[in-house]
Amino acid sequence: MQNTFKHIISYQYDEAVVGPSITEDIVLVEDHFPYYKIESNLSHEDQCAKHYGQNMLLENCHDPDSKIWIYDSYLYSKSTKNNIYIPQLTLNVEGYKNTESPKIDRKYKFICLNNKARFHRVLSSVWINKNFIPGEYYYTANFNSDIPQLLEFINFPGPGLPKRVVDLPHSNYIPNAKFFKDTFYPVASNSVFSIVNEVSFFEHACHLSEKTLWAILGYNIPIVSGYGMATYMERIGFDMFRDIVNYSSEFIKDPFLRTQRLLDDNLEVLKNAHDILTPEILQRLEYNYQFQQREGITKYAVEQLNTPEMLAKLDEILYNNKHMKTTYTQKR
Repeated sequence: MQNTFKHIISYQYDEAVVGPSITEDIVLVEDHFPYYKIESNLSHEDQCAKHYGQNMLLENCHDPDSKIWIYDSYLYSKSTKNNIYIPQLTLNVEGYKNTESPKIDRKYKFICLNNKARFHRVLSSVWINKNFIPGEYYYTANFNSDIPQLLEFINFPGPGLPKRVVDLPHSNYIPNAKFFKDTFYPVASNSVFSIVNEVSFFEHACHLSEKTLWAILGYNIPIVSGYGMATYMERIGFDMFRDIVNYSSEFIKDPFLRTQRLLDDNLEVLKNAHDILTPEILQRLEYNYQFQQREGITKYAVEQLNTPEMLAKLDEILYNNKHMKTTYTQKR
C-alpha cells in the first residue's frame, strides 16, 4: 500500500521546505543524508551546535521512532531506530577484474582522492599540505567555490590546499570500475595507505561509497573517516589494520575533532609508511581484496549488519514492494 512506504533520494531533499512530510511506516533512504548549506551569519560554535548529529529527514517526520528506516549506503546510523542496512558492496566496482598481486615496494606513502568539498576533506587537505611534501603522496580534489565558506568554520591548520595532481570536472567523473582501473588503480597500488574522506561528517553515521571500496581494491591500508566507520567495516568482515591504524577517535561526536584526531593519531605511521609493508601485511591486503570480491558480498554484509528481526522484516518488504524487489533483490 502506498501509504506505508516512502522512497527518498536524500541528496535531492530540499532544505528550504525540508522536503515532503514523512508519515509512512517504512522509509527507504537512497544515497547519503541531505546536508545543510553553510550559514555565514552563524559562528563556528553555533554552526556546530545546530548540526552535530544531524539528520534533516527527521525535521518533518511524524513519530520517527515508530518507522522502519532502510539505508542503502550506510553501515550505521545513530539518529534513528529500527534501522535496516543494505549497503551496496559492489557499488561502482561491478565487473572489476585484476590479476596483479600487491607489491611491497611503493612510490607513495598514501593516496587521497576527494570530489565535492566537505569539511573533513578540506581539513584533511590542509593537514596533508602542512605535514608532507609533494612527491610523498598522491592527491587530487574537485573543490570549488564552496571552499571560502567552509574555511570560515575550520581552525585553519596549514598553509593551504595541496596542489591537485589532476582536475576532474564533475560532469566527466564517472566512478565505475573501468574509471578506477584506468585512472587511479596504477597510483593506488603504488601507495601504502589511502586516506578516505567519506560523505558523512556532522551526522553520527558512517556512509560507504566507492571511495572506501577503491582503497580495498587498490591494496591500500585504509584510514577512513566517519562515525564508527572502522567498527562497522570490521563487523562486515574487513581487516581495518587496527594494529597499525589508530581508530580510537571514531566515536568522537565533534566531527572536526574526530577528523583532526584521526589524522594526528596516524601522522607518524604515515610518515613511516615505507617501513610498514611486510609479506604478512601483503597477505592481509590480499585478504581484503578477495573478501570484497567474493560472490554475494552485499548479501553477506546485510546479514552481518542487521539483527535477525530486521532481516526478517527486510525479506517481507522485498517480497511486498515492487521497487525494493526490482532494485535490491538481485543485489542480495
